[in-house]
Amino acid sequence: MKKLIPIIILCLQTIFVQSSEIKNRTKVEGPNGFSTVAHEMSGGGKSEPVHVKTLSALEKAVESEEPKVIVIVGTIKTTDKNGYPLNINSNKTIIGANKHATIYGGISIKNKNNIIVRNLNIQGTWPNPGPDDTISIRNSHHIWLNHLNIWDAGDGLLDITRESSYVTVSWCKFWYTDKAHQHRLCALIGSGGGDHPEDWGKLKVTYHHNWFADLVDQRMPRVVYGQAHIYNNYYTSKGNSYCIGVGSYGSALVENNYFQGVKDPHKFMYDVFCHITATGNKYEKTQSRRESGIGGNRIVKGQNFNVEPLIKAPYNYKLDQVEKIPELVKELAGPQ
Repeated sequence: MKKLIPIIILCLQTIFVQSSEIKNRTKVEGPNGFSTVAHEMSGGGKSEPVHVKTLSALEKAVESEEPKVIVIVGTIKTTDKNGYPLNINSNKTIIGANKHATIYGGISIKNKNNIIVRNLNIQGTWPNPGPDDTISIRNSHHIWLNHLNIWDAGDGLLDITRESSYVTVSWCKFWYTDKAHQHRLCALIGSGGGDHPEDWGKLKVTYHHNWFADLVDQRMPRVVYGQAHIYNNYYTSKGNSYCIGVGSYGSALVENNYFQGVKDPHKFMYDVFCHITATGNKYEKTQSRRESGIGGNRIVKGQNFNVEPLIKAPYNYKLDQVEKIPELVKELAGPQ
């Protein structure tokens, strides 16, 4: 027994060190991924933080023309005013005061840029009236969404559409609570089955270290026209339709993701040319398609776009070992 005590102590010390390393993992992490390409992500910069507790105070801060750092305290309902989402202006950092800070309703980013949203719960209104999407990004660029907990949208949890680009989504958790909800959709990158040529050359999005969790049915994400780098994510949405879908001139690099008990980890959609590069992924008790290479068999008339495989991201990043993803992501996804 005396010989075992030092071994037990060493094991406990190792576990404590590993746990501390995990908890400290993202405290010093800055933006990365596509949001850092061709632009400096600063959000509200070094402006004096403004703490808000009411919808009127939050609206005043996020709609300001000046750069602002906005700290949300408690729960604020965007539905308290006409049921619309909160519209965010450019050059803003919105952050929760702690892991309990919540926006109930939704947020909208339209025709804006340089926005950081971090450390927040964002609850959709299903089955009550409210915004269709918990987060909607349209015709905007250089957006960083980090450590968010997003659930129960009326339609989609996070839609990035209408020529938006240079977006990073990191360490977020996506989920639903009601299986009876028929629109348990998650994340669009672009829209349509070949009828949005204006999106070509845009829609560059990174998804890393996110948790696609309970009852998410599909679009984790779905990619058309754009380029998506999808790495080190964790998929546990058992009973889903599919996870990653790529079609209509879309291209995706799918790296070191952990798929657990899900259907169709990655598949082609529609019949227009597209491409998936898949490498280093872990498939545990998954079903059906793990498609990669060239997908589709035609071009759309008047859209002679050359789909190039995304085989290397245009920025520096570090891949975690795929075996570590469940522990890392379950511990760190969402507000901290």
